Amino acid sequence: MARIYQVKKARKDQGSCRVCGKEIKRGDSYKFAEPRCKGRVVVCNECQITQSMLSSSKMVAVWEAEEALGKLDTRDKVQGLRDLADTAREVGEEYQESADNQREYFPDSEVANENEEKAQNLDSWADELEEAAEEAESLVNEIEELEEEKNKLDEESGAIDSPTDTRLKEINDRVSEIESEIEDKEQEIEDKAGEADNCPC
Repeated sequence: MARIYQVKKARKDQGSCRVCGKEIKRGDSYKFAEPRCKGRVVVCNECQITQSMLSSSKMVAVWEAEEALGKLDTRDKVQGLRDLADTAREVGEEYQESADNQREYFPDSEVANENEEKAQNLDSWADELEEAAEEAESLVNEIEELEEEKNKLDEESGAIDSPTDTRLKEINDRVSEIESEIEDKEQEIEDKAGEADNCPC
């Protein structure tokens, strides 16, 4: 993987940041990398150079979908997980197709074996992502039910009495707990992403 360099003060304008589009002017700090398989990548100091920017691997589509998932709100993560699963399956099919083509001419190809293993890993990971999406959907539904109950309590109580106040606190605590569970699930997905891909670039 290409090395990422930090520049404290640009000697000349560097164009726009690859991530946020902010113009990087002379004197600004920025980061850059020069991956072998892609053109120069420049981002402002507030943004990060991601794995997908540095590679020309088939996995780039998966990494981009994973990065997009991290930017979604809690309620949108269910669809984000399903989109990531679909992308993982599609890329897995590409690796399997490569393996089949390689075996046609080189039956004992080690590269073909590696591509097939990668395809199987991605397919298994997609299964896990779909299961995670189902779990996340249940949690999001619970959040919606709790918020509906909270709205009713707010409407029904002219002045907040002690029991209502207690229940509202329970609802807020449970919503925070659920959001934390979804974040933990997302972290598990990030941790397992590397297992689905076992080659660098």
